[in-house]
Amino acid sequence: MEGRCGVREEVWSTSILSILWAGCSFTNGMELKDKKRDRFSNIVSREAGHLEWNEAKVGAGNDYIQRVVQNAVIGRKLYWSTGLKNVKHVRHTGEVTNKSHVAKEDRNNLLPAGDPTKPYTDIGQVHYGQQFQTNREYDREGWPDLVVCMWSGINRLENLRLSNLTGDWSWCVSAWGRMALEKPTYKAKKTSTVYIDQQYEPGEDNYMRGYMMRIRNAHYNLRLTLGNMMAVKYMLKAKGIPQLHYLYSSGQYRPLLFLLDEPIYENTNNWWDSLDIDRKTAVTELPWLESEGMYDMATRLGHPIGERDHPLEDAHAAMAERILGDIKANGLLK
Repeated sequence: MEGRCGVREEVWSTSILSILWAGCSFTNGMELKDKKRDRFSNIVSREAGHLEWNEAKVGAGNDYIQRVVQNAVIGRKLYWSTGLKNVKHVRHTGEVTNKSHVAKEDRNNLLPAGDPTKPYTDIGQVHYGQQFQTNREYDREGWPDLVVCMWSGINRLENLRLSNLTGDWSWCVSAWGRMALEKPTYKAKKTSTVYIDQQYEPGEDNYMRGYMMRIRNAHYNLRLTLGNMMAVKYMLKAKGIPQLHYLYSSGQYRPLLFLLDEPIYENTNNWWDSLDIDRKTAVTELPWLESEGMYDMATRLGHPIGERDHPLEDAHAAMAERILGDIKANGLLK
């Protein structure tokens, strides 16, 4: 009997009881008509006969991916999975519950670098909502039996703070949207778009946008992501948990890998050569850095892309077939 992805159904070992999926909106299934059915994580889990433990979050960056895998493996916490009953969903309407956070927004309090006479101009800043969920302990014994990460954009930053919406401690996301880079600094150009979480206080989004565009740069972001990836790889290796890794898009990785060969120096009171890893070492340790991302695969195969730039059903089916092939090739399911 043929499975949905053209993979023949077999009697596979039940040694893998759950597959943990970590990623952003691509792994979450954003823009699919029925994401719980048609996203690649569910297709693979269903074909394998195992629980889909999907922790992907819309807007998530690589800090989140490391954190959610760490919490699942070390803390044994379940965050966003919609397939298990021990998760309580709480949706906020966006009403500010902490009135002390309300302030008049001043968009002229941030000046662009290099020209202190001109006020900052907000170009296409976009806010997006958030669905909050109350975390409960994952009550099944043991760790996930396979972890699949689809790494997100290097340009996404999360921050732990008291939420402007709820007054509770919450992780807030900021991300470059339409991104263009200046050279040789590899900062975002002023025409880039930054998405700011609504949980920030009014006016703070300006400071966060300025930090992301004028302080952060692609080289720094890339090296932070290498740290995320290394931490996940060796944590799972230490626990003996099988793992697979993919990119949501190659565009923020392969074109920037040459930066890893740029000379770097440590600087306090003296200068000396940094021990930061080079491209060859990075790719040897993290071979998926040079792999084809899901978005790139979808466009190469001519699969439809949604209005908000997310691969749709055909691409998810193709990605599922690719992952199933990797699971078999690596002997993760006997």
